[in-house]
Amino acid sequence: MTARQVSPAGLDRYRRARFGMFVHWGLYALHGRGEWNMFEARTPLAEYERLAGRFEAERFDAQEWVDLAEAAGQRYMTVTTRHHDGFSMYDTALSGFRSTNTPFGRDAFGELAEACSGREVKLGAYVSLIDWHHPAFRFREKSKLAWEDYVGFLHGQVRELCTQYGELGQVWFDGEWPHSAWSGEHADWFAPGGSYGYPELYDMVHRLQPDAVVLNNRKSVPLPPGEDVQGFENDLPGENTAGFNTSTVLDGPKETCLTMNRTWGYVPTDDAYKTAGQLLDTIRRAWSAGGNLLLNVGPRPDGTIPPREQELLRAVGSRLSTPK
Repeated sequence: MTARQVSPAGLDRYRRARFGMFVHWGLYALHGRGEWNMFEARTPLAEYERLAGRFEAERFDAQEWVDLAEAAGQRYMTVTTRHHDGFSMYDTALSGFRSTNTPFGRDAFGELAEACSGREVKLGAYVSLIDWHHPAFRFREKSKLAWEDYVGFLHGQVRELCTQYGELGQVWFDGEWPHSAWSGEHADWFAPGGSYGYPELYDMVHRLQPDAVVLNNRKSVPLPPGEDVQGFENDLPGENTAGFNTSTVLDGPKETCLTMNRTWGYVPTDDAYKTAGQLLDTIRRAWSAGGNLLLNVGPRPDGTIPPREQELLRAVGSRLSTPK
């Protein structure tokens, strides 16, 4: 049986969108040391869980985020629904470690879905394949759970996202890097206990969200059936200046995801921002290579996008809308 892919209409819309906003936001914003800090600091699970009691995000406004994306000329917004730390930024029924069980108490992804409805910005979901919090990923021996329990959780969360938030434009998977040494060197944090069930996972996305493109940040080729977009992280197709992307460029749809500074999640000490001119140059070079550009923001703990990132986005949008 031929694997399902994104619909022709969905693929055409994605290609025409060309420019999107990537959003890395979660509990890690409270630390201000990036989305990998739980691993990098080897934070015990119980200690990390206590961050949820401090998550208030009192200034989060989904409409403001979408307004900013539109001002920047971005036509899709792909948001971390659950990063590697296992904290879900939506009202999942499959985990208590979620945004609705915090002082914030709200479904951030749901509010963004409402804000995008009827607008030019299409919502996308980032989903981590790994989960440093789930007992069936890191703690199978202690929890007596099986790998299949984790795969059921992962697929169940993707089903929630594909059925409860309206039409999605993209589902963006991350967490398996076959050319990285992390799975061997830090197996308890990164190594899966078996297959992620990609054929069934991709088929589910394409059945429930036929117009959504699937991208998996594995950085390898060829793309297996069910994946629609070849991804490049902090790099333009074929250049591999970052050293961890493939140099092979396929004929199909492509996407570069790019940070404005050096980090994805909020790090207040990272002031190494690219200029608006540098960002514009990269955007146009990505377009010339036949790819989209997904430009990242790292919102602060209060739910606002840092002022410098807002300024850069507005500057980029202004110059994109002005004929050269």
